[in-house]
Amino acid sequence: MAADWLWRTPDFLPIDFIVVGGAISGLTAAIALSRVGHRVTVLEVMDSFDQTPMGAGCRIPPNASKLFYRWGMEERLRKCSVKSRGVLFAQYSSGSVVGSHEWEEDVLEETGGDFLLMHYSDLRRILAESAAEHGAVLRGGCQVVSVEPDSQRPYVTLATGEVITGDVIVGADGCHVPPYHCRRIILEALGQEDREKPTGMQLFNVILPDSALKELEDKELVDRLRQTGNVFTWFGPGYGALGFPVKEPTTGEPLFTLFVYAAYKEKDLFIGHAGREQLLQSLQGCDPRLLQLAQHAQDIICIPMIERPFLEDWVHPRGRIIAIGEAAHPIPAGSLYALGMAAGDAAVLGRLFSHLHRKDQIDSFLNAIPEIRAGRVERVLRAAAGNIFAVSLPPGVAEARDRALRERAERGIQELAARKGSLGGLGAETSEEMMQAIEKIFAYDPEDEADNWWVQWGLMQERAARMVVSDAVTVHVNEDLQEESD
Repeated sequence: MAADWLWRTPDFLPIDFIVVGGAISGLTAAIALSRVGHRVTVLEVMDSFDQTPMGAGCRIPPNASKLFYRWGMEERLRKCSVKSRGVLFAQYSSGSVVGSHEWEEDVLEETGGDFLLMHYSDLRRILAESAAEHGAVLRGGCQVVSVEPDSQRPYVTLATGEVITGDVIVGADGCHVPPYHCRRIILEALGQEDREKPTGMQLFNVILPDSALKELEDKELVDRLRQTGNVFTWFGPGYGALGFPVKEPTTGEPLFTLFVYAAYKEKDLFIGHAGREQLLQSLQGCDPRLLQLAQHAQDIICIPMIERPFLEDWVHPRGRIIAIGEAAHPIPAGSLYALGMAAGDAAVLGRLFSHLHRKDQIDSFLNAIPEIRAGRVERVLRAAAGNIFAVSLPPGVAEARDRALRERAERGIQELAARKGSLGGLGAETSEEMMQAIEKIFAYDPEDEADNWWVQWGLMQERAARMVVSDAVTVHVNEDLQEESD
């Protein structure tokens, strides 16, 4: 486990970071860098960090929450969130519960964090507060029109004409909403095509009032949804839904979130607000209780599920610009892992740059980040595919086009149903699946991984650099002595 106390080299060199994008990736990067002493400016197009116009429910996995706890946000997060204690699996068409599992406390202790359910607006506000407390400058209402690489001082130009320079630009402007400048210029520099591949699916992220639950006749289900913090998962072939409790950002009153995954027919889809009728049409043939809940929808955000390629390299070849989070590795909308992977990228960025004491280390540290993180992101997505304990998307949605993965997910659910009541509802096979999710995904510590890189490679590079300097000084002294003797 990474140490809770902060450490850095005695001759630490603070530099200027410009972070483009003030969502999860950008704010976690701002915290990770400013808390070790760097000067950070975050540029965000929205005016406010306190309110998020299209914010809805979100899930925070243990590998992200433990970082946030370590960085001083535990009390605020616990106050604004609901702790998830397990998952219920039900058939999409009938609502019949066919399996369930609960996370045991000793198992979660292995991860160092919690599964938290909360409103995205609250999460973003808390991250922004923490970044500002650590000294980061947060600038809202900044429309970036261009990002220019440079080997020494890359710069950003705003719509106002203002030019902002720094030592490093961190591209945290995502991939879902154009123009995502940082991702685009890296793609262009690499000669990599940004192929967008529609999946034929869309996500409705829905907020419901707590009164919607009171309308349900199934009081046992209401108790399960409201009191335990369970995530209710409806699954079917190629569609599904997730339901979980959250808290209202300003009052703390209970709300309920639905993630509804459904097919779409429209050719031109974009992220935006949707009408209730559009949501209800997408739910034809579903569990009547799910349809009843959807009739109370207040805020509905529609997000097309589009596959985009991971960057072949996260660092611009001509200047000090690095992409992190979804700008580097797009992950399906509504996935549990987008947030966790973004936080991990930021943690590695901050940890490596805590060792900075010469500017000629900057390029080495930037190139080390994708070296550490790119393979990790791919391994997580592979480990999660078909593993019901990884609870990313409803079974049948992520695996809709892969028969083997779909069958693996279905076997896991069948095991839960068959072994219910023994070993806490877990059979030997699914226990192994759960431990795989814990060990390979949720217990991982990105700051530990950054420390390992520093010990194995960073210090070796430092010793090599000192040897070169020492040799140069020796040569210079010998030349002086030779001149004096002459």
